Amino acid sequence: MRVVKLMASLVVFAADAICEGLRRMMGGCGAAKCVVLYYHSIPARQRARFARQMDVLVRHACPLSADSKEELSPGRRYAIVTFDDANANIIANALPELKSREIPVTLFVITDKLGRIPDWQNFAADFTEDDRIMTQEQLLTLPCPLIKFGSHTMNHVLLTSVDIEAARREIEESGRKLERMVKLPVRTFSFPYGAYNGALLESCRAAGYERVFTTDPVFALRQPNEFAVGRVVAEPTDWGLEFRLKLAGAYRWLHAVSKMKRWIFGIFVSASA
Repeated sequence: MRVVKLMASLVVFAADAICEGLRRMMGGCGAAKCVVLYYHSIPARQRARFARQMDVLVRHACPLSADSKEELSPGRRYAIVTFDDANANIIANALPELKSREIPVTLFVITDKLGRIPDWQNFAADFTEDDRIMTQEQLLTLPCPLIKFGSHTMNHVLLTSVDIEAARREIEESGRKLERMVKLPVRTFSFPYGAYNGALLESCRAAGYERVFTTDPVFALRQPNEFAVGRVVAEPTDWGLEFRLKLAGAYRWLHAVSKMKRWIFGIFVSASA
């Protein structure tokens, strides 16, 4: 399946290249393109691969902060790096590589899981000691101009599976707790498992977040004040070509396929009712 996704993304990349070439022939430069990457764990054995990916990133894109509101320049490529969960191993294995290349990063923190091995829904069996979440003390050693903090709920809850009041508590209280911990404003939020809907987006607005992040692999920041921002999952183990295609936005076709599946499922459910 991984190879199939790569081949489909190559087709998208080729189509993009043809379109951009035609625009240049006609004297245009095309729209700005921004991709948000999200990582989780960076074990020590994968640090060198992550470093190579960051070399590719700064060579082909302009790094931005996740809370950037600047107008993007036409024809330029941009990239944003984020981490969900705030795994402790990124302190030693990711942050030095990001700092040395002056790449901003936002860490989305699960406030009530600090210092623990992940134990949340569907993924507990896959986690090891190497995936332990940062402690509050470790968080407090991190603030610098390149590092920002965002909320990832209190308990890594699948927000679409709980009632709206419980979801609101996870959204609102996690941000407040994190602000008290790090003594910095928390204005960004990422949805656990990428699960969200219209009501959850409105709850995030009401909680005071200025930008929220999904796992829809689409281009980001089409508008400077874009609220719901899509992201592409990245792993240090991504093949070189695979990572380049993700950075180019060529995996965005997956979002269209996902939407089509939901549409077909909706038709099926309606027909069965």
